[in-house]
Amino acid sequence: MMASFGVFVLIFIFTLSYQPSTLVRTDDNLIKSLCSKADFPSICLDCLTSNPSSKTADAPELSIIAISCAKKEANLLYEVLSNQYESAPKSPLKTILGDCAERTLDARNDFGSVLQSVSARNYGGAKGIVINLIQPLVDSCTAHFSDLPNIPIPAAVAAGIQQVTFNCKNVVAILSNI
Repeated sequence: MMASFGVFVLIFIFTLSYQPSTLVRTDDNLIKSLCSKADFPSICLDCLTSNPSSKTADAPELSIIAISCAKKEANLLYEVLSNQYESAPKSPLKTILGDCAERTLDARNDFGSVLQSVSARNYGGAKGIVINLIQPLVDSCTAHFSDLPNIPIPAAVAAGIQQVTFNCKNVVAILSNI
């Protein structure tokens, strides 16, 4: 009799401990829901699911993960620009690369203010920083190359700008849906 009670208790405990998988499924739904509203849903899903803490994160925490992805892409772009600047001979290309690197560094650093705004639950302020400060800094690099059409934008730079832009648009979409 005592053994069957012990088995019952073990089954009961196992059943209780099995419940969190339902929570993970719910959070996967939150990720899918937020990313379905993003401009680039597959990039959003890749970003959010790349962080193990996303499985238990709420919407504000997911926005922080998305901001981290955008900041990482800005940092990668900065590294590409800096490396190309260092290896370029003195030329208009070198000047553009240097200016783009400085602006991208500023953009990357502005993500700190975005995180502070999200921590203060000021999601509109966080969006404003991305839209009005970060994205224009990144876009200015493309504009520099457009101003001098005889100087083609290096492929790695164009790809980096695109990744930062995609991630920033996803951050704005997530912040808009908190």
